Amino acid sequence: MRVKLKTEQLTGLAQQLPFEVMLDHPRDVKGFLEILGHNMPWDETGLSKFGDPIRKPNRVAFSVEAVDGGYICDVHPAFACYISTLLTPE
Repeated sequence: MRVKLKTEQLTGLAQQLPFEVMLDHPRDVKGFLEILGHNMPWDETGLSKFGDPIRKPNRVAFSVEAVDGGYICDVHPAFACYISTLLTPE
């Protein structure tokens, strides 16, 4: 699934980690998304609460391209849903 994340959205997502994240290049964003993906909630059987894959995927971010004002990211659909829950104000 392709999603566009604006720079300010990535800044908000970076606050989910206990250390400062500096995102200057697409490779930085890809690595950050992989780290963020480790926090996805998976139930005991390995099924995502946000989809129905057979097991937790080894990777959640596949490619990232810089565009004006943000990045286009190819990510696992369940991870896209997880990002959406993190970005939605409560």
